[in-house]
Amino acid sequence: MAISNHEVKKLYSLSAGRCNICNESVFQNDVHIGEMAHIIPRSVIGPRGKETFPGNKDSYDNLILLCSNHHSEVDKNPRCFPARKLRQIKDEHEKNIESVFYPQNGRKNDVIFLRLYMDFVPFSRLQYFINCLPKSVMLELCMVGDMFEALCNDNPHLYPLNDTSLQSYFGHFIAAYYDLWGAISGYSNVGGRTQANFSQADERFYLHMEKRYLPYNSIIELSRKLEKLKSAFISSYMQLIIFLRGNYKEVYMNQLPNKSSGSRKDSPRHRGSQ
Repeated sequence: MAISNHEVKKLYSLSAGRCNICNESVFQNDVHIGEMAHIIPRSVIGPRGKETFPGNKDSYDNLILLCSNHHSEVDKNPRCFPARKLRQIKDEHEKNIESVFYPQNGRKNDVIFLRLYMDFVPFSRLQYFINCLPKSVMLELCMVGDMFEALCNDNPHLYPLNDTSLQSYFGHFIAAYYDLWGAISGYSNVGGRTQANFSQADERFYLHMEKRYLPYNSIIELSRKLEKLKSAFISSYMQLIIFLRGNYKEVYMNQLPNKSSGSRKDSPRHRGSQ
């Protein structure tokens, strides 16, 4: 069955006539270099052929627009480009195309939000802050949540973000932060009393796991949990960075905080045992 004219028009229009991977126009010097690649091939012996598709394989939902070079690449490397990844690439490309046409004040507000956030959060240093987890963590990490909450309270019109892709990446990042910080600032039950998982900040603004007061089993369990949450946070953080570099180049991500976090040393979030 041939691909219908309707499916061709839909694919090309939603992709804006550009390769979904490299974003290059599929028309170069009046030469058409675009190819409609099947995500799941017609034949089971083709690349990704063992994956299933419950519908017409010649429909828009099973097609992705690529240049000839990337069509060849994805078919030669099906392990690197499984169906799930190709659909994600297609979805993000089409969302990026759509974002170009949403009201300009929408993007303007998103940029304002990001710039305000980066002005107060040392964004480029977040991995450094958590490098020593589960043993210790720098207090400055709490600025990720503190500044987000302050921005939402002071500028409620800026959040949620207008760009749906940006909202997704930032939302995953901030959710991963709260999961991690919740474990750091949380408490464990020790013999009928609550014990803070981490100490108050020391003179270098480091919080340390309270190994003196937590039983061995609690330390092991908490360490495993923190390693998992740390990994999830770094993953969401790096994905957000990659997205911002590709789509919001006007946002500078290396701004240092305007104020010292020393005033947070005695924050009730970092109390000892109660």
